[in-house]
Amino acid sequence: MKPVLLNVPNINQLAWGAINGCEAASLLAGLHYRQRALDMSYGQFLLTMPISRDGNPYRGFGGSPFKNQPDKFEAIFPRPLLDWGRQFGPMTDLSGATVDWLFESVAYGNPVLTYVTVHFDPPQWQNYWFGRVPVNNHAVLLDGLRDDQVHVSDPIDGKYWLSKKAFEASYNARQMAVLLTK
Repeated sequence: MKPVLLNVPNINQLAWGAINGCEAASLLAGLHYRQRALDMSYGQFLLTMPISRDGNPYRGFGGSPFKNQPDKFEAIFPRPLLDWGRQFGPMTDLSGATVDWLFESVAYGNPVLTYVTVHFDPPQWQNYWFGRVPVNNHAVLLDGLRDDQVHVSDPIDGKYWLSKKAFEASYNARQMAVLLTK
């Protein structure tokens, strides 16, 4: 596969005080790359995010992007993220896809929001009433490939290259992803 770098924008969630806002920051950065929702700041975008009343990230955002709350899992998983994001443009659930599928999508010019772990560390699993999830949950936009590396736009650490091996290990723990299509 020939090298590619989409150079998607980066939104720093911490600059906005959204310590738990990685999915929204990654989604909005991808939308901006697609020339969508350009009139929305990250703060405005967060106000449109669906919040799960029962704290279940499979139904909406499970808490607050601005603070940690007891017995809440502050995240939004692919299905409600897609339901929310599609009001701004087309996207596809790639959950369950192999990393090769993600890499091919990027090679075709499509950034992929991927669920990984913070700093691509091993997942730290914890049981909640809705299921077992990694408490070091994180989302980044996959936007580049070269040799044995991938490029991400990370809402905490900025834009950088990392090894495909590190990316694959973190992604494969759950295989959750959303493709931002044209």
